[in-house]
Amino acid sequence: MNDQAERLRQLVNSRNVPEKAGIVVGILSGKGGVGKSVFSVNFSISLSKMDKKVLIIDLDVGMGNIDHLLGKPAAYNIADSIHDKLRLDDVVFTGPGNVSCISGGSGLDKLFSLDEQNLNTFLEQMEQIRKKYDYVIFDFGAGVSKNMMHFLLAAHQVILVTTPEPPAVADAYSALKILLLNNQNLQVSCVVNMVDHLQEGRETWERLSEASGRFMGTGIKWMSALHRDQAVLRSVKEQVPCVLQYPRARYSIEMKLLTASFLVGDQKNEGADSDHPASFSDRVKAYIRKLGGKRK
Repeated sequence: MNDQAERLRQLVNSRNVPEKAGIVVGILSGKGGVGKSVFSVNFSISLSKMDKKVLIIDLDVGMGNIDHLLGKPAAYNIADSIHDKLRLDDVVFTGPGNVSCISGGSGLDKLFSLDEQNLNTFLEQMEQIRKKYDYVIFDFGAGVSKNMMHFLLAAHQVILVTTPEPPAVADAYSALKILLLNNQNLQVSCVVNMVDHLQEGRETWERLSEASGRFMGTGIKWMSALHRDQAVLRSVKEQVPCVLQYPRARYSIEMKLLTASFLVGDQKNEGADSDHPASFSDRVKAYIRKLGGKRK
């Protein structure tokens, strides 16, 4: 009798514990050519090397190249899974550094915007697949696409990648403005890539954060600066991520430190889900309604 009561208590307790699902991190830049996708790949592998299970989803519609940066062209992508009625699990492939990846495929934004069932199917499978990972990294295209904005706004946090050059900073601010005007509570961190010295990176972030605070009422967090490094260019040509091909390069060492700092900050926040009681898919649908869509 006591054994039966204990089993019942364990069953009830297990049902009260919410299932853990991977934190969704969006990687964004204001313009192309600032090293966003290279950052996504190397950051994901660094997380994996620190014993985190990571899935990269390439949502750089039309310009996706994550599979090529990993040196492992994808056989299938999300667009294929929708057309051919495949499970999302079936289009996941494992890249170097034990990072899992899903390629987006061309025309994905139109598939989502024109067919509500396509989006719902994708979101239902996303909720299931998130449970297998600690982090799901969305690599978005440069700028804020109207058809992908709800994914960005629903992310637990966004990392904004820029360089110190004025055009890149101006475009980064434009993207940031769109995000914060629609979700002032969105947690945004800034990485300044290709700097010649650290102070240059901090000054770039300070300008962005100050303008954001003045005109939108909220600043953005400092994450790190990454020095310009020829090892990165060589690794891209060789199609082997820099942190694996040149682990002692300055970029790789700085990426390792950046990742460790990110994990410490994430632990202090005790996971972003505590601030987002709704599921990721529910938040995506909520932002579609807010932005003028019709989905319920």
